[in-house]
Amino acid sequence: MQSKRWAEKVLAFVTLLLVPALLTGCLAAGAGAVAGDAAISPSEEAIEYVRTHDLEPYIGRAIERGDVVPGMSKEDVRFVEGDPKRMEEEEGRTVWVYGTVTQRKQVYFENGKVVDHNL
Repeated sequence: MQSKRWAEKVLAFVTLLLVPALLTGCLAAGAGAVAGDAAISPSEEAIEYVRTHDLEPYIGRAIERGDVVPGMSKEDVRFVEGDPKRMEEEEGRTVWVYGTVTQRKQVYFENGKVVDHNL
């Protein structure tokens, strides 16, 4: 009889330890899934842009993420980043400048395509 009570106490103790740990893991996984979905869900405008333009698949995926990647056209960059604050010529390349004086961001184009950026 005493061993049965001891087994019940051990089971209750283990249950008290495991249930909160399991629930915490489930909640954290659920929150991560929601946050992850929000981070990768493209806007309707981005989906429409990609659908209506003849793009390399990697460029389409970048546009849906809101990223600039080499090979993009000026139109693609304008869609993702908007109009640049300034356009410059530097060593035979066109440079679109975004940001502020202290946080200058640049996109470099050669022959109308992105070759580099620091966004």
